[in-house]
Amino acid sequence: MADPTAEPHAPAQVRRSASLRVRIVAAVLLVALVLSGALLLQAAQHRDIARSQALLTEGYLPLTLEVDQLRADQGRITTDLGRLLRQEPRPGRGIDSSAAIHSERLRETVQEALVHGRQALMMATDPEDRAFLAKADSSLEDIGSLAERYQRRAAEVQGQLESGAQSTPEMEQQLRADDQALEVEIDTLSQLLENRVEKLGRAIDQQRQRSTQLALALALAGVGLAVALTIAVLAALRPLDRLSQQAQRLAEGDYASRIDGLGANEIGVLGAEFNALAEALQQRDQRLVERADQLNRLSRYLRSVLERLEDPLVVVEEGTVTLANPAAEGRLQAHTEAPVQGVLAELDPRPGYLEVTHEGARFAVRTSAFGPNGRIVLATDVTEQRRAEEALARSERLALVGQMLAQITHEVRNPLNAISLNVEMLSDELGDLDPNHATEAWDLLGTVSGEIDRLTRVTAHYLQLARRPPAELSPTSLPDLVHDVHRLIDAELEQQGVELTLELADPGPQLADGNQLRQALLNVIRNATEAGATQLELRLGVAATDRGEDIVLTLVDDGPGMEPEQMERAFDPFYSTKAQGTGLGLAITRQILEDHDGRIGVRSVEPRGTQLELRWPRRDATDLSEPSAPSVES
Repeated sequence: MADPTAEPHAPAQVRRSASLRVRIVAAVLLVALVLSGALLLQAAQHRDIARSQALLTEGYLPLTLEVDQLRADQGRITTDLGRLLRQEPRPGRGIDSSAAIHSERLRETVQEALVHGRQALMMATDPEDRAFLAKADSSLEDIGSLAERYQRRAAEVQGQLESGAQSTPEMEQQLRADDQALEVEIDTLSQLLENRVEKLGRAIDQQRQRSTQLALALALAGVGLAVALTIAVLAALRPLDRLSQQAQRLAEGDYASRIDGLGANEIGVLGAEFNALAEALQQRDQRLVERADQLNRLSRYLRSVLERLEDPLVVVEEGTVTLANPAAEGRLQAHTEAPVQGVLAELDPRPGYLEVTHEGARFAVRTSAFGPNGRIVLATDVTEQRRAEEALARSERLALVGQMLAQITHEVRNPLNAISLNVEMLSDELGDLDPNHATEAWDLLGTVSGEIDRLTRVTAHYLQLARRPPAELSPTSLPDLVHDVHRLIDAELEQQGVELTLELADPGPQLADGNQLRQALLNVIRNATEAGATQLELRLGVAATDRGEDIVLTLVDDGPGMEPEQMERAFDPFYSTKAQGTGLGLAITRQILEDHDGRIGVRSVEPRGTQLELRWPRRDATDLSEPSAPSVES
C-alpha cells in the first residue's frame, strides 16, 4: 500500500528544488545583463571617440598640413613677384620661371587638399563638421581659381619683360592685388582649420574623460552587485560544506556517519539521498570484501596453475600481452603489459594451429579467439618429438635404402668380379703380345680397370651404409681418438697441401663407439678437403646445456662455404656437389651421431669457409649406471 504522505511531499520537493535553481540562475543573469549593458555602453563611447579621432588624424590634420604648404608656396610666389617687378635676374624664363613654378606647385597642393577635404567630409557624421568641411572645400576651390588667375597675369608680365617691353602699372597693380587676395584667402582658411582642430581636440578629451568616469562607475556598480550576489549564493550553499566533509569521510571508508539538518530545500533532499547512499555503500563494501577474498583465493590458485604449466601460455588483446605465464616469458620473451613482439608478432592472429621455430626450438602453436579483439596462444615444445620423428623417418629411409643397396650391390659386385678377372686375363694375354705397352689397347685396358676400381669403391660405400653395425659403447679417450685419426690421414692431407691444427680439451674417458666416431671424423675431414679447403681447425670441448653437458667436436675450414640450400640438404643420402662424390659421407656421419643421441650441424663462416659441429651427450665412463645409447639397425 502506498504511503499517503508521499504524494503531497513530491511536489514540495520539486518546488523547493526549482526555487533554489531560479535564485542562482536569476543572480547569474542579472550580473550578465549588467555587465553586458556596461560593455555595450563602453563600446558606444569608444566608437564615438574612435570616429572623432579618425576624423582628426585622417581628415583635419592632413588638411591642415596641406594648407600650411599653401602658405609656404604663396610666400615664395610673393618673393618671386617682387623679383619679377624689380626685373632682377631669375633662374628661368617664360614657363620655367620661379613665379610660374611656385604657382604650379600651389595649384597641385590645392588639388591634394581638395581630395583630403572631401575624404574628411565623407567620414564626418556631425552636422557642424560637415558644414565646416563644405566651407573649406569651397575656399580651396577659390584659392585654386585665384592661383590660376595669378599664374596667367604673371605669365603676361613675364612675356612683356622677355620681349624687352616694360610692364604697365595697371598690370603690376592687378598682379599685386591677386597676390594679396590669394594670401588673405589662404590665411583665412588656415586660421579656421586651426580653430576647428583645437575645438575637436578638446571635444575628444572631454569624451575620453566622460568614458573613463562612466567605466569606473559601471565597474564599481558591477563589483558591488557581484559581491552582494556572491554573499547571497554562499549563504544559500553553506550547507554544502557539511555535505562535502561527510563525502570526504565517506571516501575514506567511514560509512557509519550520517548528516542531518541541511534545511528544507533541495540540499536537504540531497543530504537524505546521501545518507541512503552511505547505507547502500556500507552494505556493498561488505559484499565486495567477501567477494574480493574469494577472488584472491581463486587468483592465487590460477597463478599457481600457470606457474607450473610448462607450455608457454599468452593472452593478447589489442596488440598488447595481457597475460603471460613464466614459461612464455622465458621461452617466447612475452611479458605482461608489453607490446607483442618477436615470434608472437609474426603469428597469424586468426584461430588455428601451426608450427613455428624460435631460437632453435620447434613449437606447436594453437590460437583461440578471446573476446572481440583478443586471442589466446598456447605453444607446446615439440622439438624433441619432431627430432625423434625425423630420426625415425631417416632411419626407416636408410634401412629401406640399405636393403635396396645391399641387393643392388650384390647384383653389381658379381659381374664386377667377373669383369675384373677377365681384365686381368686380358692383360696377361696382351702382355704376351705387346710387352712394351706400345699399343692403344693398354690405355683402353687401364681406363676399364680404373672404372672397375671406382665402381668397387662405390659399392663398398653402399655396403658400409647397408651393413653398418649398431653402436657399441665402451670407455674411449676422445683426445687419443682424434690423434689416431690425425696420424691416419696426415700423409693424405700433406699430399693435398692441407694443414690440420688441433685444439683439444680432455673431458675424461667417455662411453662411445670409437670406430664409428673415427669414421665420422674421417668423413667430415675428407669432405672438407674435397670441397677445396686448405686450412682445417679441429676443436674438442664441453658445452653446458639444459639437460647437462655435451661433448662438442667442431671442424672449421677455409673452403668456399655453402649456400643455404646446400646446408639444408648436406646430410641427405646421395646428395653431393662434387663430381666424384657418392653423397653418403655426411649421411653416414649424421646416423653415427644419432646413434650416440647426438646431432650434427653446419653453418657458413664469414668471410668464407664452413663450420661443422658434432655434438652428443656427455657420458663419463666412470658412471656405470649410464644406459647405453639406442641404435638403429639398417
